[in-house]
Amino acid sequence: MKIQGMKRVISFPELNIAFFSFLLNFVWEVLQTPFFVDISDQINTIIWYRFHCTLGDVGITLGCFWLVALITKSRSWFLNPTKNRLLLFVAFGVSYTIFSEIKNVSLNKLWGYSELPVIQLKP
Repeated sequence: MKIQGMKRVISFPELNIAFFSFLLNFVWEVLQTPFFVDISDQINTIIWYRFHCTLGDVGITLGCFWLVALITKSRSWFLNPTKNRLLLFVAFGVSYTIFSEIKNVSLNKLWGYSELPVIQLKP
């Protein structure tokens, strides 16, 4: 019975990718909270924003996964993660993230950052 259950989980690698992506990205988004300028200081609104951003991160992760799967012609590529496959996965993610930050922060001003990320060195 356990082996059959594992086969089902492996047959849908997107579930594993989405689950671990959600866990890692939610923690990452929450840790970044001081660096964002939020529209509201209400805790439930801030949690919703972090949850919403995490869902976007999961979407980006799955999109990058699928692009590599298309190139490798295998949805199981992550079970044998070669250097080239991982580099491709990361390159897709970094490229989209740079595009998204420029578009959403600079051009559309959908979100912003506080002054905390700016480190000013004074003599």
